[in-house]
Formats: sequence, structure tokens, C-alpha cells
Amino acid sequence: MSYTRTLENISERSFFGQLLSLFKPPIRISTVEWAKKYRVMSSTETSVGVGTFDPNVTPYMEYVYDCLDNPGIPDITSMKSAQIGWSEVTFNWLGSSIHVKPSNMLLAFPIKTAAALFAKDRWKPFIQNTPILQTLINVGVAKNKESAFYYMFPNGSLIVDTAGSIATQKSKAYPKMLFEEPDDMKDNISGQGDTFSNFRERQKTIPDKMRKFIFGGTPTNKDFSRVEKAFKQSNQLIFKAECHECNELVAMDGSGFSNLHYDEFQDRVIDEIYGKYDPKSAYYLCPHCQANWTFDQKNINIVNGKKYGFVDHTGNFSKGWHPNKPKITDIFGFGFSELMSPFRSSSFQNLAKAKILADLDCAMGNEASLKSFHNNKMGLPYASGFSSLETEEMIQLRSNYPEGIAPMEGLVPFIGIDVQHNRFAVVTLVAGRNGCTWLVKWEEIFGNVFNWEDPVWDKLTNIILEGIPHVSGKQLAIEATSIDSGDGQTVELVYRWVKMMNEEHKKVVLATKGTRELKYSADEIYREPRDTEIVNALQYRKTMAETMGVPVYPLGAHRCHDEILRRVILNKNPDNKHDVFYFNETSYGGFEEQMTSCRKLIDVTSNSQKEVYKLITGKRKEAMDSCKNAFHAMYFRRIREFTNAHWEAIEIWLESK
Repeated sequence: MSYTRTLENISERSFFGQLLSLFKPPIRISTVEWAKKYRVMSSTETSVGVGTFDPNVTPYMEYVYDCLDNPGIPDITSMKSAQIGWSEVTFNWLGSSIHVKPSNMLLAFPIKTAAALFAKDRWKPFIQNTPILQTLINVGVAKNKESAFYYMFPNGSLIVDTAGSIATQKSKAYPKMLFEEPDDMKDNISGQGDTFSNFRERQKTIPDKMRKFIFGGTPTNKDFSRVEKAFKQSNQLIFKAECHECNELVAMDGSGFSNLHYDEFQDRVIDEIYGKYDPKSAYYLCPHCQANWTFDQKNINIVNGKKYGFVDHTGNFSKGWHPNKPKITDIFGFGFSELMSPFRSSSFQNLAKAKILADLDCAMGNEASLKSFHNNKMGLPYASGFSSLETEEMIQLRSNYPEGIAPMEGLVPFIGIDVQHNRFAVVTLVAGRNGCTWLVKWEEIFGNVFNWEDPVWDKLTNIILEGIPHVSGKQLAIEATSIDSGDGQTVELVYRWVKMMNEEHKKVVLATKGTRELKYSADEIYREPRDTEIVNALQYRKTMAETMGVPVYPLGAHRCHDEILRRVILNKNPDNKHDVFYFNETSYGGFEEQMTSCRKLIDVTSNSQKEVYKLITGKRKEAMDSCKNAFHAMYFRRIREFTNAHWEAIEIWLESK
């Protein structure tokens, strides 16, 4: 009897104890306070240091912690370099969330290997070194091979897996989502559409004050990086340090690398590794007063920069962070570069070593190191070579001469035509001495290109026949025209028009076909057409081009793209008078936007460097394609081989009455 009463008493005490625990006041502690109280660093977990966690090591992260804890900021983006302490921030936030504000959470990686390495090498030691988490977390189901990716705790769980694996779990909502290296994740998982749009759908029923969507990673290719895109959609926060001499604020994002300098070796020494530059001489200059910052002084200046900032929409002070777009309040984006790093591995000397070696590799034709420097050191997306030219930057390079009239220096006109289904895109250029060219006109003529009787074909013919006026008053005949015949649906009509222009109108018109238009190709801009256009040895019948008697000229489109942008950029130096591509403001508009609509991407994952031009989503490139054909026509006429006598003869004719 007494035994029964004892069990009953124990059961009652247990029941009421559990019931009372439900009414315990919630733990009120910030992530930083939690990390200082519960986090113990070990050598197996991190290379930063061991012992009690010290948030002062990365002082620029204080406001990041504030935003993670702030229910008024549901979306946070980090565009980051290496060595800035982002992983420690996310670790502390996850640990604090499990203990203080538990819910269903996910941590997504691009590939299974990355998720497994994280779980084994980082997350497991983190739990082992944090006793409070050991008491809370149950790892999956005993002996389950997936247990390393699934963690249960009171009132919540954490999934560590690939975005693809998580995407298949459609029924579960996750108030807290964290994505590592989104640029490496697939665009479309299992045919479900945009990966991250689908993940955001999982949170649409969750109030903003109860959710977090954290998007952090290193950017890759400019205009194709998810991290860059997310950062552009945010308020674009940049940390600024205070100069110890002039008290001006200096941005510590990727743009700050322009203030990192190093000298040449003395006595014209050429080092076998670093060439003529001495990385040991590296120093940082304040852009305002030219004061020299040592590495230690830089770290102090960062701490002092926390005195400045702004008050965000929730009333919190930003502690050194400054928004480029303060009106945006729904997405907070942080831009980090390794200049901010307090660790000795990120000293000015080490950063200089990486930059010098990257530049040397690039000079040898290997851009992989330079791309890595932009991404992992500067924390910026990379645009290869000449393709980094921006539309607004190109607009600033315009020359001032009338549209539709060849300038005095422009002597020999050429036309390039790109064929679309409802229009022809036409560029008229004139060539002059020293390899220079001038844009005379950029236009598009619309019509039904599929119909030979449509007036659009007559309009195209008249453009060639009319030629262009010269500022001298003379009319210049078009020297040669190249037209794209690569579109399989219009190829027969293009061949017919080329044949008519050559035979009936006695005009030099060439049918071209771009070789590897966007992928890298060593093909020259101009090559002689093949004798036959046989696809394989079993094809015995004549091709359409052979049947119609029209030679097809291969156009080295990739090399031509490079060459045109190289000549455009030469406008930046007003003293340069060789190989410049001059252009003016066109009444039709959109020329510069279409000329800068592609980025050259460098594939550094393969053993051999691969290059490809890729069209930026939502943009067009008919102007560039027309220019490629115009350059092809110029190279056909061997304009680069014109002698002084050639040019003088044209100039004398233009000056004659």
C-alpha cells in the first residue's frame, strides 16, 4: 500500500513539475551573451583560438548579431570574403536558437559532401564543447545513417543537408533557414522552379517576427551570382573604419583594396616568385589624408568606426555599418572583405602576396587566381577582363560627333547585320588610320523576315545601296557588308539576299556563321570559307550554301567580342590614337546596354581554364552581334594592311571638289 502511494506521489510531483516548467519565464539573453556564457572554443572546432568565446575579436560583427536577434529584421544577406568570422556568427546564432528560441530550422549546403564535412568536423565538436546543447540535442535516430544530418531538441529540430534534399520535404515549414554558399546551388531542383523562391514559400505563413531567412556566401561571377543579386536587393550595408589621423571614415568593403599599396624591389631586383613587386613593403593609405595604416592600427580604426552609423527602422544603432540604400528596410545586406579580418593570416603582406601572384597569373593568361582574389579576398563578384565594362561607364566614353555622318577621320564604311525573326539589327562603321573605327549609325528595321516579299528586305537593300554621307560632303559607298546566316529558320532567305546583292547590285556582301559564339574559341575573326560545308563523311549531297553558290564565312565570335571591347575601353585614355572604337549618342538608343550585356565567365573548376561569354538575364546583344559582323567585313578587306598610300588616296578624293 505504501509502495503504491509512493509511486503515485512521484508521478504527481513529476506531472506538476513538467506542468510548471511550461510556465517558466522565457530565457532572455542575446546571441552574443549566450556565446560568452556557454560557448567554449577548441582547436578541433576552429582555428581562431581556444577558450571562452570573445566577440571582441571580430568587433564589426556586433551589429550583425543584433540583426539576427532582432524580430523586426527577417531577411539577412551576407556577401562575404574568407576569414571574416561569419561561420562563428552562424554557429552562435544556431546554438542560441536551439537553447533560447527553439523552432524547426534548416542549414542548407550546395552538395552532400559539404554538409557531411560540416556535420562531422564543425557541428559535432561545437555540440561537444557546449554542454548546454548536449543536454538538449538528440541526434536523429540511433544508428540511422542520416543521423549526422538531423538533430532533434525540445520544440524544434535542425536539418543539415543539401538544398535539393530539403526541397523534397514539401510539407514542413521552417521558421529559420540558413543557406551556405548559395552560388554553388542548383537553380532548379527537381523541376520545381527557382530554388530559393520555393524555400521562401515555406515561410509565407510564418509571421515576419517569427522567421529568419539568412543568405550568406562568397560571390562568384558578376551579374550571375545569387549572393550579389540578394545583396543588391538589400540596403547594402558597408562597414567604415575611422582614420586615426584625419578621423574620416574609410570603407572596408572590396573597394577598399584600392588603398592597399606595395613597392617595387630596390635596385631593379626581379624576384623569381613575385616579379618586380615586394609584398613585404605592403602598406595601407587613408584615401583622405594619405596616412599610413599598420595592420594593428587598421584593427583599432575598425573598433573606432563603431562610433558611427545610423539608427535602423527598429531603433537600433548600426555600430559602424552604413547603408547605400537606407530606404530599404525588409532585407539587410552585409558586405565583407578580408580587409576587415583581424587575423594575422590576413595581414597586408599576405593580401599583397595574393594580389601580386594573381596579377602575374593573369598576365600569363590564367585568370583563375584573379577571380579567386576578387571572390575570396575582396568579397566581390568577378567580371573577366574587358567584359567588366558597365553600361554607365561606357556611356561616359561617348564622343561628340553627328549621327549618320562619317566624321573627317572616318574613311572606309562597313556594315554588320544581325538577323532576328522580326527585324534586322544594323550597325554602320567607318574605318580610318591607325586601326580606329567610328560608329556612324545603329538601327533596327522591323518586318516579317520570313517573307521575301516583305518591305523589310527592300529597306535592308537600300541601306547598302545608299551608302553614307561624309562630313566633307561626299557620299561613301559601303566597302563590304557581313550578315549573320546562322539562324536555321532564315538561312535560305539570307543566302538568297546575299546572292542578289553580289550578283545583281555588285555589292560585296558576305554570309557569316559565328563559330562558338559565346564559348571560347581560338578561331580568328576572319577566315576563308571552307570549300565544302559537309557535316560528316556520310553526307554526299550538297549543302544549301553550295547549291545556291554562296560561300559561308566562319566568324571567330569569341575573339571578336574580346577585340571590340578592348577597343572600346581604349577611349579611357584620350591620348591614345590607335585601335580606338569611337561611338556617339545614337537616336535609336540602347547601344551601350547591348554592347555590355554579356560577361565573360571563367570556369576554374576544371583543370584547364574555360571561358564563355554569357548573356545577362533580361538583356539583348544584337548591337554587339552586328558590330562583330561589321568587324568581320573590315577584316575581310584587310583594313589593317592599308598603307599610307591607300589612306592618302581616299583623303585626296574627299578633299577634291
